[in-house]
Amino acid sequence: MAIAYVTTANTFQQWLISTQDLITTANNLTDGGNTKTFYANTNLTVGNNLTVVGNTTITGSLTVTGNITLDALGFDDLHVNGSIDVANTLIVTGRTTLSTAGITTVNITTANITSLVGTANTQLYSILSGVEGTALAFSIALG
Repeated sequence: MAIAYVTTANTFQQWLISTQDLITTANNLTDGGNTKTFYANTNLTVGNNLTVVGNTTITGSLTVTGNITLDALGFDDLHVNGSIDVANTLIVTGRTTLSTAGITTVNITTANITSLVGTANTQLYSILSGVEGTALAFSIALG
């Protein structure tokens, strides 16, 4: 029989059951393994470091007010199924691939491009050489 709280009016058996329930709950917090789930039905604040060992699933928004460091030794890929808004500088030190799934134009306001490969390079070179020839003919015509 579950009781709301223990008072002096409860029997010794009720005190024993309530105490055992508290001990079982406390043990499940430390020894529950994969068989028990701890539910915090209120806000939970960690005042120091939080270390999670194992998989973590977040079923809501994740707001980070500091920095995120992804360990290069154990981190392979970042998959994002939504949009990414970068409010400051985005620095990419490796290769970058822009895939246009259904989009025909990628707008880049300012870029210092050091190398293009594949069909994009051929198309861009063709366009630039045409523009360069036209500009040269125009400047000759102007004298």
